[in-house]
Amino acid sequence: MKYIQLMIIAQMLFQQWVFAQPTDLRVEYRIRFNDNFDRGRKDRYHKGYLFVSNELTMFYMRADEEYKAADDRDESFEPDTNMLVYTDQTKSLMVAREYGFDGKPFFISDSLYPMQWQLGNDNRLIDSIQCTRATCLFRGRNYEAWFAPDIPIAAGPWKMGGLPGLIIEMKDEQENMFVKLLGIRKEFTKISLPQKVDYTMADHIGKFKKLIERLSGSALTAGSGDCISCQTASQYEIYTWEKIPLK
Repeated sequence: MKYIQLMIIAQMLFQQWVFAQPTDLRVEYRIRFNDNFDRGRKDRYHKGYLFVSNELTMFYMRADEEYKAADDRDESFEPDTNMLVYTDQTKSLMVAREYGFDGKPFFISDSLYPMQWQLGNDNRLIDSIQCTRATCLFRGRNYEAWFAPDIPIAAGPWKMGGLPGLIIEMKDEQENMFVKLLGIRKEFTKISLPQKVDYTMADHIGKFKKLIERLSGSALTAGSGDCISCQTASQYEIYTWEKIPLK
């Protein structure tokens, strides 16, 4: 019992030291991601890395195992390849990498933390860190996050952030993405946002809608009215993590 108490005290002292000036940090997450989201179950585990340097952040995730195509018709790009996100607090800017059907990457600018969080009254300890619950509906998915008010960083994994504290744990309603903190340490990383941004999020959505119109003229969507599973008359099926509304 004394050993456990000493460990908790040591962790608390470490947190106080790290977050006295939280300007240069490396945050690591353990991520379980379902490659077949909304179509079945095919979980892979990843390491997620969030780097904080003053007003800039960079997040990416790396799979423990390579993505394996289901068959010759599976032309999916690795689901984690688009999980590269930069933010600039001073410009209220978010920039994310995506991949086109030609396999080439491009960058999209978005408003900083566009999700609308609902703060709850629930609190719990996660690895000795006091956390508060928050929820949001963001681009077709319901998310739950637990953030640490004592860690004054409005950032988190992927595009998530804007809460009054670092996101420690996060998941969507179906647990297609489940994220949990592994560790935090002081570390300086030079972060440079992409020099060239190809589209705004509004441009991207417009181009996506035009693509569906070209393929079909009218798209049949599965259930929600969002194009998470667009089945066109040409038998194309297009799946996106962020559900893009057709209307």
